[in-house]
Amino acid sequence: MKKMLMCAAVAFLSFTLFAQRAEYITDMIETSTATYGKVSYLSAVYQGLVGESASYADAFIALQKAGQIRSSVGQNDVVSLKELSRIMAKLWNIKGGLMYRITKGSGRYAFRQFKADGILSNDANPSKKVSGVEVLNLYTACQQKYGDAQ
Repeated sequence: MKKMLMCAAVAFLSFTLFAQRAEYITDMIETSTATYGKVSYLSAVYQGLVGESASYADAFIALQKAGQIRSSVGQNDVVSLKELSRIMAKLWNIKGGLMYRITKGSGRYAFRQFKADGILSNDANPSKKVSGVEVLNLYTACQQKYGDAQ
């Protein structure tokens, strides 16, 4: 059942990520812990901040310049579920609740917003290090819930 769900998610992503390189999707699926560079590529290409031929480093720098990634993290640092939520919330331009807006899109409140919206389960751990499949699953869930990214 889990493999069928993963195959369905991958098939859906293949259609929705038309601008993404096939190697990127394969690399993400095989990644046991996603890095900021890999997550940045997904977000930056979709937003049009970099072209699909850009490197992970170029995408990471573009998101840092756009203020979507903290300057205190590195391209090869592993992404937590809380920070992935923050990046995805920026990708979809989520308005969020009052605390999310007051904190100007903090990871904590992006994570809580995704839980409130049913994107993440109630028992999700914000400090969990995410795999590539989890990144793609969160991306797919956001696209199904919020539609096309902004």
